[in-house]
Amino acid sequence: MGDTVSSLLFQPPPPTKLKEEKIIWVTTKNGIRIPAFYICYRCIGGHDISRSLTLPELEKSNPAVGVTLLYSHANAEDLGSIYPWCKYLSKMLRVNIFAYDYTGYGMAYEQGPPAEEHCNADIEAVYSFLRNDLHVAASNIVLYGRSLGSGPSCHLAAGLSQDQEEEPVGGVILHAPFMSVFRIVLDTGCTIAGDKFPNIDLAPLIASPVLIVHGTADQIVPFYHAEKLHAALQPKSKAKPLYIEGMSHNNVHSKVRPLFIERLQDYLEEHVQPYIDDSRNAYSSIPVKMALPEQTQI
Repeated sequence: MGDTVSSLLFQPPPPTKLKEEKIIWVTTKNGIRIPAFYICYRCIGGHDISRSLTLPELEKSNPAVGVTLLYSHANAEDLGSIYPWCKYLSKMLRVNIFAYDYTGYGMAYEQGPPAEEHCNADIEAVYSFLRNDLHVAASNIVLYGRSLGSGPSCHLAAGLSQDQEEEPVGGVILHAPFMSVFRIVLDTGCTIAGDKFPNIDLAPLIASPVLIVHGTADQIVPFYHAEKLHAALQPKSKAKPLYIEGMSHNNVHSKVRPLFIERLQDYLEEHVQPYIDDSRNAYSSIPVKMALPEQTQI
């Protein structure tokens, strides 16, 4: 039954081609190489600029500066399809974004079939890259998981919170999250054998401030999933949720984007930015091309 659930849960789209020089390859503990991209935000001369960086540019850009969203995308998406949205978020929220593809998605399409185990190993690998290769402080990292991405995001956030040798991440944003995969179809009341991504069981273990975003008109993941996940959080981890009237599952339409951005900005300003590590807050190594808004993107 587990294989059947996985085949229904994971629906990778036809792979999207990206410029190879803008792809950062990360190897998971399962020996699988997955692609990622990094969008760097800087305010230069009063202008907000967000631009994808090559690995050599990234290594010179002082990535430890500011807030970095570790973005886990939804089902039926890959890096190519989410790039415009990630660039928009980077510029509007004034954050760096590190996004990745799951095993079996995008340029990792032939690396093996998607699976819960792989997704969890994927996010662990990209988080390790941020922390150990780019030296980004845990307090500067916000996990952003949309729909399917809420699963690996909750897995990582809970694991770090319960590991005494690790620090919790600075924050967690769960966009259209589910309690567990089985519960999308039928609320079983408990996690049963074969279920995937039991976010409802992991939520109480998360020590980081959690913002839950959900549309009341979501026809894929019922709205009550968000309410129950919020209720399951520790009191100290409960940020004010954002429930958007009439919003569906698959997009943040233009009419609600101002509210969406405003509330995410409020969350970052209240729960994340006061606690970030600014010990490496220097811009001397910013790539020169960052000052060119017309720079060709992915």
